[in-house]
Amino acid sequence: MKLSVDLTVILPAYEEAENLRSLLPSLREAVEALVPQYEILVVDAISPRDETPAICASEGVRYVARQGGENYGHAIRTGIAASSGRHVVIMDADGSHNPVFLRSMWEKRDEADLVIASRYINGGKTENPAVLIFMSLIVNVVFRLVLRLNCLDVSNSLRLYRGDDLRSLELRCDHFDIVEEILVLLCCRTRGYRVCEVPVTFEVRKAGKTKRQLLAFAFSYVVVLCRLWALRRRTLRNIGVL
Repeated sequence: MKLSVDLTVILPAYEEAENLRSLLPSLREAVEALVPQYEILVVDAISPRDETPAICASEGVRYVARQGGENYGHAIRTGIAASSGRHVVIMDADGSHNPVFLRSMWEKRDEADLVIASRYINGGKTENPAVLIFMSLIVNVVFRLVLRLNCLDVSNSLRLYRGDDLRSLELRCDHFDIVEEILVLLCCRTRGYRVCEVPVTFEVRKAGKTKRQLLAFAFSYVVVLCRLWALRRRTLRNIGVL
């Protein structure tokens, strides 16, 4: 079936009305400058917790209620299932991902199967506090080495995917680890899978509170690493590499 939507943008959102109010106009402008046919999906909580539905209606973007649970992973799976674009971008709704970087990512769409907005290649940076940058660097280095991933930024969720690749995945992670789960599955199940990184600035959230619990987040990633290592081995075994 031929897809009529060039680009789907998925924004997982949970009590992000204040950020969406300022983000959606600039996002629409950025996407309209790239493609004629697009859709923007705001994946909210199971039941509305703020003014997000009204803001989506006023901005002309699609409101989607989260399915299966209230976690980040549920939002990602819901958004992917609802998407119809030949290409799909997933980005944060808190203002940390500036839509201005979509152009440089879009320009690389024919050179790679996956385009990652990277904080850790030349030209990229993050505005987070030093402690968060340090923890992020540790996670990225360890995950990249243990999982043998050919990219420097494995944990930034701002990425441009081929829509059919993304919709074919069976994703099981319920939390922020779904970002790494997607990367492991895509890179391991297809030989010669092409990954490209473009530099971006990761900005601080514009309003509201982060949903991440820092200490629990750090410890959980040890468990996540073990689970993804096993997933990588199963995936490689299934395609006859191991």
